[in-house]
Amino acid sequence: MDIRPATVEDAERINALCLTLGYPSTIEETERRIERVMKGETSGIMVAELCNLVVGFVTYHVVDVVHDDMPWGRISAIAVDENFRDMSIGKQLLECAEKSLKRNHCLRIEVTSHISREEAHGFYLHLGYRITPLRFIKLLAHRVLVGAS
Repeated sequence: MDIRPATVEDAERINALCLTLGYPSTIEETERRIERVMKGETSGIMVAELCNLVVGFVTYHVVDVVHDDMPWGRISAIAVDENFRDMSIGKQLLECAEKSLKRNHCLRIEVTSHISREEAHGFYLHLGYRITPLRFIKLLAHRVLVGAS
């Protein structure tokens, strides 16, 4: 298995993996998002590739905060194809993101997971993450889902 930076050519597989997380979009939208994230100096997307097939990805960001001297790291998405989940791919992707965030002098890493994803919660707890109490979200825009024609 190879872990490498994502490219626009990975959009179809990343799009399919995002769909498994409940985030449908078009390939073109995913291509634009990959370009936008990969353009940032303190963000990245890494993919896990097995036999020329992208089987997982992780997206991470460095967030400068005013209340700490060091920035915080954020994992905004991680997904592994369900057919490959018994191969420690998620762990390897997360470790890769952690190394990059550490190189960027992050004090801590935060990751969110939907309350219904109990398997993911166990995954994070096993890797040294801990549960913190509350998070509040207010939507500032609404998504318009367009069906494929």
